[in-house]
Amino acid sequence: MKSLSFSVFLLLAVVSISAQPNLPENGIVYTSEEIPKVYITMDTDSLEELYLEDNWYSNHEYPALFVFETATQTDSIPLIGFRFRGNTSRDKIKKSFKVSFNTFVQGQKYFGLEKLNLNAEVNDPAMMRSRLCWELFNDLEVPAPRSNHVEVYVNGDYYGLYLNTEHIDEEFCELRFGSQGGNLYKCGFPADLAYLGDDPDDYKVAPWNSRTYDLKTNTEWDDYSDLAEFIGFLNLSSDADLSCELHQYFNVYSYLKVAAIDVLTGNWDGYIYNQNNFYLYHNPLTDQFEYIPYDTDNTWGIDWLDRNWSNRNIYTWSQTGQDRPLFNRLMGVEEFRNIFSYHVGDLLENHYFTSVHQTYIESLQGFIEASAFADPYRPLDFEFGNDDFLNSLDEAAGGHVDFGVFEFAEIRKNTALAQLESISIAPIPFRVKEEFDQFPVVFSVEVFLEGPSCLLAELNYSINGVQQVSQSISNPINSFVFEIQLPEVYDELAYNISLLSTAGANRTVYCEARHIYNAVPSSIVINELMSSNDFTISDEVGDFDDWIEIYNPSSSSVNLGDFFLSDNSTSPTKWHFPEYDLQSGEFLLVWADRDLNDGPFHANFRLSAGGEEVHLFKSEPDGIRWVDGIIFPALPADFSFGRENDAQIPWILFDDTTPGFSNSGSLNTANREVIEDLIYPNPVSTTLFFGANGYFRIESLEGRTIAKGTGASFDASSLANGVYLIRFDNHVQRFVKQ
Repeated sequence: MKSLSFSVFLLLAVVSISAQPNLPENGIVYTSEEIPKVYITMDTDSLEELYLEDNWYSNHEYPALFVFETATQTDSIPLIGFRFRGNTSRDKIKKSFKVSFNTFVQGQKYFGLEKLNLNAEVNDPAMMRSRLCWELFNDLEVPAPRSNHVEVYVNGDYYGLYLNTEHIDEEFCELRFGSQGGNLYKCGFPADLAYLGDDPDDYKVAPWNSRTYDLKTNTEWDDYSDLAEFIGFLNLSSDADLSCELHQYFNVYSYLKVAAIDVLTGNWDGYIYNQNNFYLYHNPLTDQFEYIPYDTDNTWGIDWLDRNWSNRNIYTWSQTGQDRPLFNRLMGVEEFRNIFSYHVGDLLENHYFTSVHQTYIESLQGFIEASAFADPYRPLDFEFGNDDFLNSLDEAAGGHVDFGVFEFAEIRKNTALAQLESISIAPIPFRVKEEFDQFPVVFSVEVFLEGPSCLLAELNYSINGVQQVSQSISNPINSFVFEIQLPEVYDELAYNISLLSTAGANRTVYCEARHIYNAVPSSIVINELMSSNDFTISDEVGDFDDWIEIYNPSSSSVNLGDFFLSDNSTSPTKWHFPEYDLQSGEFLLVWADRDLNDGPFHANFRLSAGGEEVHLFKSEPDGIRWVDGIIFPALPADFSFGRENDAQIPWILFDDTTPGFSNSGSLNTANREVIEDLIYPNPVSTTLFFGANGYFRIESLEGRTIAKGTGASFDASSLANGVYLIRFDNHVQRFVKQ
């Protein structure tokens, strides 16, 4: 069983087994109220070079001017990158385009976006199949790209009607999941999620000149440990363990909605049938993989494989004789199969080809009709004329278009209803949030529900192996909270929650959630950290980076050569400490900045200001042992999260941070009030004056002496901007150089 014990080491920790994604508004870029215009202006020679056949599959980006125009505003970005995009579509006459805002101007974004995907939609005479899929995903609150139709102009010429589809990258993950520091894998053919071995490098296979599981973030570390662990559990676990523990690795509740949409829209070019076109994001805030659908144009009756997707069995959608463990194994577990069935039924009743949905599709066709008719490139690849567009909802266009959109949807709805199993299903816990609060210790677990109504929720739990009196809540609506009062010192908490539906079906949330507590540190500890450092302390090269303070509370020195630091509990050896003897009572700063060349104590990961986890591990003769860990909340800039007393609990928020010093030291005591007026001005740009004439020492926040002397002032003009300490005898005060 994957360990859940890490979260117990913080008070104020939040852990979710299935975090409901945020659903960002469409905003101006993805507005559905009108059809925006995108203008690309570039050098004529560059445009000609881009269209040379030898360059179709090149990802070279050409500089261009970008203009985005709506009825209410016009935005211009002078320098962007422009190229073709896609795989099999690059040889088409009507090309798809990629717009990159940050190619030539580092950090440049447009409404928070680094890139735009402008898709030609040449396969689809209706030019809306992809958009209909994305809108179904968003209706069911599945993290998926936003999209809208736009008109694209290049050097003043109308290049046609395009689907503007949101790019899946760090910004996408930050918007949906509240983090962008996890591994994001683009999964292309043949990404079947089959077991290849325990070695993470086994999953770096590249049969088609690019990796099947192509890591798009954290590429400098190229660590596939999380993916290998997930795939290993998915393939090797028993059905009982899969049912009980899969949610610890994967947001299975969200994926079952994706699977339901895939089989109803005839998406054969996704994971289930064609082992293709999806992303996996390992969210560090939940320690779960999230499934993100991608590329949905081969749907609603589009077929290149000579199959009838309108009547294929919804439970055996994958290719005969080929394993798709993420779908096939779920269909073999009663709990997951029933949830899948519930979502299929819910879609058919409330979202998919209802009278409201049909009316919307008809209005969308009318909305884009003029732009489609004016598109000079639309007929060139598959000879789809205006009549094909107008008839595309009701009739097949021939070739690879076997059905009109409505024609396919009606048949698929009828066959799916005939195949749908009759089930008795319990409420679905789409999100579970655990939280420890400050002393006296209170543990709470909040469950957010969807699906059938809940008649009774019951909490069963034990403390130190002793069964406690169960708690129950009758008829909870949407969500409910259980609270457990814990002793200040305990060894173990274990619990599960039973959900009973009004129809009598029962579900257990966690087969056994277990938290193990250890109040006495056995070695070094994480003592304090900062995830958004604007001006608190700079490293050796003057950068203001995230930092993690390590403290040795033991009575003897500890060699750090056997220790590791990680922001991912499933990747314990992510960053290896150098050989260093940390003395008894010594504090050490590790910079979480990914800048390994800046010094020996610079880790290969960053911290998320939105909150995440940090763990200490140690290499032992019998394997890697967990030593200490913290899951910290979102932190304001220049605030730290640390132990109120060194090496002890609880953890608290510090506005008076102490990197490299005791958390209960002089900077956090009343002594600081006594000397508050001893120096001025503060902040200072040139001369710092003292209230008395005497000996002083200027230090960095790490404790490194920068200057010392005697007198009543100090010329601070040579100091780099930042925060410093000034010491007078036993008095210490901070000042800011700006």
